Amino acid sequence: MSMTLPGTGQAGADALIGREAELDRIRQVLEAARTGRPTIALLMGEAGIGKTRLADEASRLARAVGLRVLRGESDASSRRPMQLWREVDRALGLAVRGDPALPVGERRWEHLEALADALAAGGPSLVVLEDLHWADPIAIWVLERLPRALGEAPVALLATSRDHEPDTPAIDGLRRVARPIRLGGLDIDGVRRLVAQDAAGSQRPVDAIDPAELLARTGGNPLLVKELVRAPSGDAVIGQVLRRSLARFAADTRNALTVAAVGGPGAPLSVLAAACACPADELAARLRPAVVGGVLDAVSADGVRFHHALLAEAAQQDVDLSELHGRLAAAWRTVGGIDGRAASVGHGLRAAVGSAEDATGEAAAATVDQARLVAVELITAGAPARAAELLWEARETAGRWAGRPELRANVAVDLADILSWLGDLEPALGLYQEAAELARTSADPVARARAEIGANLWASAFVPDLARMRRLEDALDALPAQERRLRAALLGRLTIIGGADVEATERVAAWSAEAVAVARSLADPELIAELLLDSVRPATSPTALAAAMVATDEAIRLAERAGRSDLAISGHQRRSGLLLNDGDIGGAGQALGRAEVLAALLPSPWWRYITRVQRTTLLALNGSLLSARASMLEAVEVGSGRIEPVVVLGCEALHQLMLFDLYGRPDPRAEEIHRITMDMLGDVPSPVFQVQKGYGAQLFGDPAGVQEVLHRFGSRPEQLLRSWTGDHLLREFSDIVARAGAAGYATPAYRALLPYAGLLNVGGGHSAGLPVDDVLARLALLAGDPAAAVRHAGDAVALARSMPSPPLLVHCLDHLADAVDAAGEGPAQWAPDVLRAEADALALTIEVRRADRPADRAGMPSGVPAGPAGTASMRRDGSGWLLRTPLGDARLLDSPGPGQLARLLRAPGVEVAAVELAGGPGAPAATDLGPALDAQAKREYRRRLHRLQAEVDEADAGHEVVRAERAHAEMEMLLRELRRAVGLGSRDRPTGSDAERARVNVVRNLRRTIAAIGRQAPLLGAHLDDAVRTGRHCLYLPTPGAALTWSVRADAD
Repeated sequence: MSMTLPGTGQAGADALIGREAELDRIRQVLEAARTGRPTIALLMGEAGIGKTRLADEASRLARAVGLRVLRGESDASSRRPMQLWREVDRALGLAVRGDPALPVGERRWEHLEALADALAAGGPSLVVLEDLHWADPIAIWVLERLPRALGEAPVALLATSRDHEPDTPAIDGLRRVARPIRLGGLDIDGVRRLVAQDAAGSQRPVDAIDPAELLARTGGNPLLVKELVRAPSGDAVIGQVLRRSLARFAADTRNALTVAAVGGPGAPLSVLAAACACPADELAARLRPAVVGGVLDAVSADGVRFHHALLAEAAQQDVDLSELHGRLAAAWRTVGGIDGRAASVGHGLRAAVGSAEDATGEAAAATVDQARLVAVELITAGAPARAAELLWEARETAGRWAGRPELRANVAVDLADILSWLGDLEPALGLYQEAAELARTSADPVARARAEIGANLWASAFVPDLARMRRLEDALDALPAQERRLRAALLGRLTIIGGADVEATERVAAWSAEAVAVARSLADPELIAELLLDSVRPATSPTALAAAMVATDEAIRLAERAGRSDLAISGHQRRSGLLLNDGDIGGAGQALGRAEVLAALLPSPWWRYITRVQRTTLLALNGSLLSARASMLEAVEVGSGRIEPVVVLGCEALHQLMLFDLYGRPDPRAEEIHRITMDMLGDVPSPVFQVQKGYGAQLFGDPAGVQEVLHRFGSRPEQLLRSWTGDHLLREFSDIVARAGAAGYATPAYRALLPYAGLLNVGGGHSAGLPVDDVLARLALLAGDPAAAVRHAGDAVALARSMPSPPLLVHCLDHLADAVDAAGEGPAQWAPDVLRAEADALALTIEVRRADRPADRAGMPSGVPAGPAGTASMRRDGSGWLLRTPLGDARLLDSPGPGQLARLLRAPGVEVAAVELAGGPGAPAATDLGPALDAQAKREYRRRLHRLQAEVDEADAGHEVVRAERAHAEMEMLLRELRRAVGLGSRDRPTGSDAERARVNVVRNLRRTIAAIGRQAPLLGAHLDDAVRTGRHCLYLPTPGAALTWSVRADAD
């Protein structure tokens, strides 16, 4: 049922004039929200054009149909982060202070998640946000992502912003996700109607006012029309019109308005009165004519509110603001407390900017230093946003005196640190860079170190940057010995940035070792964990792999003890990659499962995205192309609109290439997105992108691209090892050499790659190719050593079997057969025909296509079995079901479970929604009660898991076996509960929805049915237990080589 919205206000004092079309578009936004499509309406136009009036009318319409209205606004006089959302948070009862255990990049996502949860729980709502042109970047960032975070919650958002305002934050991204509504001036009819409505208060007859003249002078701007009706001698210049409007008041009223405007809306009447040197009731009396005249909306003990920001701006013209700020600073000083000190220092900073008496800047510098101290007090008091606002003022004041670089650098770093803590990363990075430039000319090594660390927090680990390295080294050399924490952080940055420089391998190793050593001397578990994860380099032997695993396990324990879920996830991911590299695909899956659970508890989608990407690789190696593609699509869905597009596109391109390489079945997008990413990144001077470009060129038939990468690295392939993930790059490049038949480059590639024999060699667990031994075998053939080729190819087949990985095994069997053919001899079990027959049968089962093998049954060599391992049937038999299979027979009573199982067996490999299996069409949005875990619950789970890990560590250290086992058992129980709550791929499972009820019921039905089969035919039960995948989508996907061909008959057939 559609929502019927009322009309606009009737003619009279409250009537909305000339905005019927715009109001219709707002009605559409409200209707979209009601149907579960949260939408932003973005009202844009010049000052005074009527944005607030239209927002007021939208609020009236929303309330009339039962929507709750929440309002927030930015303030021209405030640089406080998230000021735009302050009143909305207050109305929702949110006190988002940020979880101190979260890294800086997570905190803005935490605010977004908490805000979305609170809005969704609050029922149908309209959120009105005014004056985006004064908002800070993080407030805009939250608004831009809020509709997606709200899901299907019935929430509409309406925001207003001026056009062409100086220092307006970038809202291009917001425009893309919003419905822009641009407000122009009123037409002649609108002006005439506005004059008729407003002239009653102007003491001028309507007939004496010429609407056409007003339109020409004002451009149809409603505020200017009104003010010219009241003050006809003004002209069309907005500032002069508004000043003329204020000139009609007596001098004491004008002075009081100026003090109120400079004091701002947060100044109590008592403070304004002290600045005016009069009692509060006398000040209120002076301001009363401005209330009657429509300049002020309210005067109360809490402060003074102007009718429009332009009127407050006009009241500050042509006065000595420095002197007035000085008076306000003194007035606030008498208030006392942290709020009084902060406000006093803020006005003192503004007074210093315009002071003509402080020629040397000494007084200003003292005030800036005082502001830094008060900022520390505010942070301690839990008001970091207020501290940031104060430091913005301090930065502006300090910037007036160019001869004080140390002061300016320290203020910039202080401010950047707070903004980073709040998650406002973009301006923080700019401030760190500003501070670094200033500190390089100063004599303060600590300020320089802090600034250089901040300026390099998000530097690329893949693109060499020698200038950055030199600046970090210079800062390190100048740092006093006692500043160990800063030294460890600088060394950590050098480890990351130096990893991209192929000539800095030895120095990077030394920096990494020293960084960990310094961190250990500080006994800081968080810092040690971070630097341990940064220090793990490519393993060249089983011993090195074991050492990397030890370091990773220590990092995980320390991260969990420190409450750093992000570092723990990185550790589990790293562990998964190391296990996979060693061929332990089961262990890799378990480690990744831990990471996925923790990822679901963090607010940022980055962790859900990157763990889903890594899961794609495991699914691909397990032999499920369908599941791997679905996983990649899910990762893209999680990342789109939330993560940088180039990252999402690059990861998708990498995995599309991997799937094409393993299965020979390219997605239609594979070549397109590879071309797009290479257009963006192909010229970046990084081996990572250069080798990737050659890899894609080989798969898509671009000989020139292949030759380019061969010539670049062919004579010295070992230099790739000096890059980040260099072992993976070397394996990939060597594979290119082997496939291209580049015999001249085969021997150097073989020698460089040989230390990695026995490993799978994956790119951090995110993307995989053929085993190192398989590549070595083909290189050995090119180099004329067939005996070595047979040995390596046999080892590759053994690794693929032990994992097991069906697609890898197909290719490794082919290459072993080729090696044995070239050698002319080999063990009996390695007869080429037998190997190829096995590869062909396996390829048929998992749908692998190979360019040099027949793609259909007609071309298969003799000896290949005619189909899968056996045939089976499932059919109705009276009041039940009968299953006959080579693995045993079973008889089942009729119930929903057998029918749902029959549906899956009829179409192997095809996903069927649980809702469909349950017989329902889908879940209406209204029945979805939201995720099982809200932001607060996730935070509590994170804390409990970290406390339990700390308890395990304490118990282990004290040899308290019982206590350790008890804590460990509780951790495992919590993890099981979380897996049920978040589902596959770290998705939040909803509560109360038909889809969730269907999932629960279908999973229960299928598992009971399979258990009943297992009691009669254990082998068949084990086969189905392994092959039937359940969840919100279910499918029958047996292990390659164990598939049964099912014949299913039911009464409905």
